[in-house]
Amino acid sequence: MTYSVQFAANLEVLPEDIRQEVGRTMQRIAEAVSSVPEASPFWSSMRDSVLQIDIRGWRVGYKIDRIRREIRVAELTQIR
Repeated sequence: MTYSVQFAANLEVLPEDIRQEVGRTMQRIAEAVSSVPEASPFWSSMRDSVLQIDIRGWRVGYKIDRIRREIRVAELTQIR
């Protein structure tokens, strides 16, 4: 089952094209995470980690919630 993507951060601050790219990127991350085996040591390192990815001048901060099977985007910061 693929992880869902939830946005706690306000995507309205992003231009439409970047908003769409963030959505596509996070969906690809959700699909990739879905393929990680339950017994993988990856999960113990993700338990309390905030991950970041830079997308066209914006830093996107997110967490992976294994129990809820979701990627939660919590932060958007424009990179100067």
